[in-house]
Parts: sequence; C-alpha cells; structure tokens
Amino acid sequence: MDDKETCRSWNDIDSSEEIVISGIAGRFPCSDNMNELKEKLFNKIDLVRSNHNRWQTEHIDIPRRMGTINNIEKFDADFFEVSFEQANIFSPEVRMLLEHSYEAIIDAGINPKQLQGKNTAVIIGTSYNETQI
Repeated sequence: MDDKETCRSWNDIDSSEEIVISGIAGRFPCSDNMNELKEKLFNKIDLVRSNHNRWQTEHIDIPRRMGTINNIEKFDADFFEVSFEQANIFSPEVRMLLEHSYEAIIDAGINPKQLQGKNTAVIIGTSYNETQI
C-alpha cells in the first residue's frame, strides 16, 4: 500500500505487511513549521537575530546574533496527558519532541488515535547546542 488513500483504516491493514509512514515536522529559527521555514528561505529572510532577549549578549561566550526558536516555553500538557508538574520539569527538547512527533504523524496523513495499540516507532534526528535553545 503505497498510497494513503488506498487504506481507509488501520484495521484494514494486514499485520504482516511492512508499513512506512513518512511525515516531517520541525521548528527552526523564526519559523514555527516547515512551511514557514521554506517561505522565509525562498524569500531570503534573515532568520538570525541580535535581539533574542534570552541571554545577556555582553557575555563573551554568547554569540551576538543567533537563531532562536519561538515560544519554547509553551506546551499543552493537557493535550499530551502530562501532569502540570511533570511538564514543568521537561526540558524544552522533550516538549518539542512530543509536539514534533505528533505533527509528523499528522503530516503523514495519519490520525494519531489510530496508532494506539499499534507497533509504531518515531525516528528522529536532532542536534543539541544550548545557545540555540
């Protein structure tokens, strides 16, 4: 089954078949999703800012200009069925991983609720640099 429209429901899938869901999601400097990033890059918009307001830029180890991700402090704990206390101790990377995983499944054209009880994996690629968070 190589076409999303071919399968009406996950229940119609033979469990012996191999299935690949290809969806993508991400957040980037000054871009909340892949489409925003694409548009800004095509329009040659500078995504690196000097007014990031996260750290004192006078510090010698902090770059004066950097790309920062919007709204990293926001997270819908209720939506992900995570307690408020637990959500507050999650690092921004963990919160974004949950959000991006959900968005990538949606991008693949799949209703995430249909994956409950299914043998499913989320494969990610990431790089960490604390000045980028």
